[in-house]
Amino acid sequence: MSSLFPRLGRRLSRLAACVPAVFLVAACASTRSEDWVEGDVTIASERVLRQVATLAMEKNGFPPGAEAANAERTVSSSWKVQLQPFKGEGTRSRAHFEYDEKTAGVFHVSVRVEKETNEELAKPLELTHADWTSGPDDEEMASRILRYLQTLIGKEFQLSPEQTPPVPDSRKGG
Repeated sequence: MSSLFPRLGRRLSRLAACVPAVFLVAACASTRSEDWVEGDVTIASERVLRQVATLAMEKNGFPPGAEAANAERTVSSSWKVQLQPFKGEGTRSRAHFEYDEKTAGVFHVSVRVEKETNEELAKPLELTHADWTSGPDDEEMASRILRYLQTLIGKEFQLSPEQTPPVPDSRKGG
């Protein structure tokens, strides 16, 4: 066929060379299952933001993780494991928190809750035999962590000395 239509043969060979690359790019794009929930917060310092992020994850049931380097601008929890007696029902999840400073004191934050299921059939209640398989991220939990963080910052850390409510005087009667 290429001898009858030389130009067509060259085009088909070029196309055949490109097809695997197209499928590889499509496969990489389709396997990205990271679902980040994002928002902005105003807080005095990066150090306090990291502490509040850790507290928000802990208050939502995630054990504290190894402290990430400040240069990475990330905080992650350890795995929260919930084993179940049936294959595919046990889960483990881990929260990730990333941030970037937009302007002085204003940070853009992103929260992701990575989730995996236990596909172990024979001993699903034994952590040492667990067979973890990645699943879709838990966007609902990520939203809950972000809302909790924003609530903590809004109530506790944004007050300037002028906005602090007055302390009641106990000497006054009433």
